[in-house]
Amino acid sequence: LLAIAEARETGHGITENSLLEVHASSYINTFNVEKHTAYTVLREASKSLFDRYVTYHDINPKTGKDRSFHCRWVDKIGYESQSGIIFLRFTQDIVPLITRLEENFTKYELQQVSRLSSSYAIRLYELLIQWRSAGKTPLFDLSIFRQQLGVKPHQYKTMSNFKTYVLDFALKQVNELT
Repeated sequence: LLAIAEARETGHGITENSLLEVHASSYINTFNVEKHTAYTVLREASKSLFDRYVTYHDINPKTGKDRSFHCRWVDKIGYESQSGIIFLRFTQDIVPLITRLEENFTKYELQQVSRLSSSYAIRLYELLIQWRSAGKTPLFDLSIFRQQLGVKPHQYKTMSNFKTYVLDFALKQVNELT
């Protein structure tokens, strides 16, 4: 998120060839941590992002049928430890998705989610903030909601586990920290 926010703020934007820089100093300013901690967290986050993939759906223009794709978030990461900078490049499949998100998604400040430790809480906040101006939230289909939160099909299969370990925990963080 910080890499996307910095690219947007500098006016450089993101293309499939953009090698984005995230400075430890930006992380320090956003999350109020020590320099060594910031660089370590950024380095580990970039490694994690390099190993992760996203699933997205679209409609096949030839058949009109729903398609499901898996792709990596980034195809390149790097480090400049003396300067406290990490580098990353989003894959060509992800760049249009990020651009589409920037155009259609309600923007929020990173500081609003900086204290959230759970990825489920961050995703829940992102889902809810879209509906802030409407004054109410829609009903979500459970399987779609689980996917939107990033819960894998084999995780928290029972409703009680999902509620305890994902939903209640995320709601508590969102309510207390944003």
